Amino acid sequence: MRKILSTILLAAFAGMMIGCSFSKSKNGKGKGTETEQILVTEESMEYPELTKLPLPCAKEDLYTAWKQIGVIELQRKKSLDYKQHTPVLFISTDLDEDGNPEVLLRGEPPYAAIYSFVKDSLRLITFVDRAELGLAITPDRTIIRNGMGSNGSSVSEFIRLEDSKIVASGAIRETFVIKDGAMTSGGMKYMLKNDSALVEVSKDEYLQVAPQQEGTYLDELDGWEDFRKP
Repeated sequence: MRKILSTILLAAFAGMMIGCSFSKSKNGKGKGTETEQILVTEESMEYPELTKLPLPCAKEDLYTAWKQIGVIELQRKKSLDYKQHTPVLFISTDLDEDGNPEVLLRGEPPYAAIYSFVKDSLRLITFVDRAELGLAITPDRTIIRNGMGSNGSSVSEFIRLEDSKIVASGAIRETFVIKDGAMTSGGMKYMLKNDSALVEVSKDEYLQVAPQQEGTYLDELDGWEDFRKP
């Protein structure tokens, strides 16, 4: 069964979300925490159609680029070591349809990374830097990142590519507080990337830029090939 990772846009329309990562599979069972309100219907779900392309470079080059991510040290959590966990599966496609391929790589969970290949060079677009992070692709091939912040907040991010570069990105963060013995939402912040920093914006400003479609988790995409085969 495919698992759907809802984008932060849909969560924002709900007015409040629990965990900021509403997800739903085709059999109606969620992955993670679900809000009480159903935001999308089975009939409205769309899945990304990724046209497979030949690998734009040697697997050795991808293997080297993957290992260069290195070790991600995390406070109070087990570190992620891309040197010791090598790629297992790949999809070569063109997410932004600019003629330059992107390569989606997966190792054993939770390891994953996405690269662009431009002018004979690999560019790292994003990768899993926290074990609880989920990566997904929307039908319009926007990249979605969902996970938990360092302070226990719930964070959802989007990355939109154009000409193999990140042209728009943003995040929505929800904090939680204990009130009357129960955990409730402490409010949401909407942010868009301005130069190199995320800047807080209004909800309306955010919704004008954020994707409007659900994302499908990487491990539920079709077309993965074995990276280990010659």
